[in-house]
Amino acid sequence: MTHPVSRLLRLLVAVPEDVQHIDELASALGLEPSGLASVNHLREEMMQARQQREAARIIVEAATSINAAVDVDETLELVCRRSKLLLGSDMSYISLNRHSEQETYIRTTDGVLTPQYRALRMPLGTGILGQAAGGSTIAQTEAYLDDDSFPHIEAVDEAVRREGVTSILAVTMSVRGERLGALLVAERYGRRYTPQEVDLLSQIAGLAAVALQRAELIDELRAGLAERDEARAEAETRNAFLARIEGFDQKLFELLKQEASVGELAHAVSEEIETDVRYLHRSELSQYRLSGSARVIDHVRSGGTASATVICTAVAGDRILGALEAHGELGYEQRVLLERAAPVLTAMILFEERGAAASAEEQQSLIVRLSEGADRDWKQIAGRLQRYWLREGAKIDVLAVGCGNVNAARTDLRDLMARRGGLTGESHGLLVIIGSNLPGEEVERFLASTGTRSQVAEVETVLTALNVQQALQHTQRTVRAMQALDITGVADPRWDLGLAGLTLAHLPASTAAGLIRHALAPLIEYDDAHGTSLLETAWEYLELDGNVDASAHNLHIHPNTLRQRVRRIGELITPDWATGRLRTDLHVALQLWKVREGELSRNNA
Repeated sequence: MTHPVSRLLRLLVAVPEDVQHIDELASALGLEPSGLASVNHLREEMMQARQQREAARIIVEAATSINAAVDVDETLELVCRRSKLLLGSDMSYISLNRHSEQETYIRTTDGVLTPQYRALRMPLGTGILGQAAGGSTIAQTEAYLDDDSFPHIEAVDEAVRREGVTSILAVTMSVRGERLGALLVAERYGRRYTPQEVDLLSQIAGLAAVALQRAELIDELRAGLAERDEARAEAETRNAFLARIEGFDQKLFELLKQEASVGELAHAVSEEIETDVRYLHRSELSQYRLSGSARVIDHVRSGGTASATVICTAVAGDRILGALEAHGELGYEQRVLLERAAPVLTAMILFEERGAAASAEEQQSLIVRLSEGADRDWKQIAGRLQRYWLREGAKIDVLAVGCGNVNAARTDLRDLMARRGGLTGESHGLLVIIGSNLPGEEVERFLASTGTRSQVAEVETVLTALNVQQALQHTQRTVRAMQALDITGVADPRWDLGLAGLTLAHLPASTAAGLIRHALAPLIEYDDAHGTSLLETAWEYLELDGNVDASAHNLHIHPNTLRQRVRRIGELITPDWATGRLRTDLHVALQLWKVREGELSRNNA
């Protein structure tokens, strides 16, 4: 049978909190009061040792878990969770300090319900939180709102009231004298924390401070390694891009050496940046909002509609020569490569312009020779004409064009002429065109698209020296007449102005209009007032040399009606209007009126 003393000792070691059984065994042994006091003292020491072992186990477990955390957020969340569970509290939270602003703010919480409490920040030294974070190692209260032992802040008190917090225990988190913040537990009822609980939370706070600093260092190390890897990857990407630029520059240089066209350049750029690229002539750039500087820009059409198109302009001085148009959204590298092509495009266009200038000079020389008559040197001139796809004996179109700026119109037509073949030049202030497939209507429409109003006359003939000279004279005379009559568009090939044309070719428009008004004013006013057609009657009568029957037939009226109209015309002008010098003046004026009215009718139609 076990001796009572042994049983008492085992009970003190195994279950020191079993006070009833310990007291019964001590009384059964008949111990003196001093002996009973010794038993109670031993029991308290055993309970304290057991609590210390339990606390150590808890700390080791907490330390193991905290040190296993991989980043700052995970560390803080784990510390909050462990603190709340170990102390059996309603909530726990961690604040971190901003020393530059002399404040602390709640970073992580567990069990906090209101957003206002989770967002608390307060000056260091105020409230339980501010005291623990700012200097005091330990701060606690059993009734926060009624405790006047520390400074209060109204907004903080309101948040505490909303959360329902009553008791708070706060301990400082510090490492080697550096205060990082505070670890706190709180209750929604009055509670006085024991020294053992305070010590336990302090040890957890110490572990948390070390783990937090370690996690921050790890995060900094990771960030540094990530930055290093990013810098290395960026350098590799940059080097690869520089190599790509070098290769592309070599391709561009080869295109220049080969005297490639702007179309071939556009194709090479399209292949390099893997998107559709086309060359834009300067005449096509009016729809874009461009300034006179060489750069890559996102364009906006004149209508204000944004488009996924990028324009790379070729510029010489303040003059935009042309552009490359890339379709689609372009990345940084694509835009850089596109811009690399801009100086090459500029060089190509300037080279073409120099070649075009030499060609234009030769064409001008040929136009002058053909205008003066080229019979003596025809064999030599015919050989030179073949460079422009013009062969002796072939059908050609000879055009004269009146416009405001002959040189500008000639430049605008250059690309069109390069595709069709033929000559352009200036003669007596008019643009002259000799080609094999360039109708007057097309020339007039093209110039109109550039904002140029023009008068165009054309003759189809066979290429010989005499034919070209005569065609040039005829078309230029017709254009001069059109200018005198203030007519634009393409001359009707049925016109035969004869003496009127020769006259108008040397008269300004105001003089031609004056001739019509001076000679025909009575007839014009009578027809306007009475709705008659005396002007048309006079024209037919003079054209048919006074033949009444033929004139009446053409006018679809009875001969007697014609005679009545002839008498009326005589009453309005003079009875001998159809004879002598007056007949000639009226006939010319009527011819001018006929051409002018015919053009107006055509435009109105």
